[in-house]
Amino acid sequence: MNAYLLPCACGADIPVSAAQAGGQIGCPACGRLEAVPKLRDLGQLPRAAAEAVVGRRATAAGWTILHTLLLAGSLLAIGCGLGSMLVTPPEFELLDSAVLQASVNAASATDVITAFRTRLEMTALERPLTEQEAKSLNRSTFYTRLRDGLRAAALLGALAAVGGGVGILAGRGGKPTAPPGDLQGRRR
Repeated sequence: MNAYLLPCACGADIPVSAAQAGGQIGCPACGRLEAVPKLRDLGQLPRAAAEAVVGRRATAAGWTILHTLLLAGSLLAIGCGLGSMLVTPPEFELLDSAVLQASVNAASATDVITAFRTRLEMTALERPLTEQEAKSLNRSTFYTRLRDGLRAAALLGALAAVGGGVGILAGRGGKPTAPPGDLQGRRR
């Protein structure tokens, strides 16, 4: 592959290839955008070693599986973490103490004693749940499990993101590939 050196206004040479002809490229030294000459005019630039362009492309398109792991793990952790905060299980609705206290205060002493005796006879460990109590218990259990599942998924996503980030920082990125949507690395 032929490589050429495009001079920048800052004095640095920018390695370019024929595939970049007619486009723009940022100077690695100053960041300024420079126009790359058209293909017919590239021959007027000094030639560079092919490794300079290949090395630059590998750095620019350094998207690895660890980057994907970091991105996907972060999105999973954030999404599931927010979802788990939004899912709050309803309380198991058996007794509302405020309503019970108001009912006792409003009733006569005879009515309270009668109700107490009746309820005492009906309450035992073997007493089956009423239909309302069973529905309330099922709803509470469902939302609790959903919230716990979202928290577990958020934890796994966070662990994946941390693993990807540590791998990237440790320099174990593996073979670079083109990031999603990058057409520069593809042949036409």
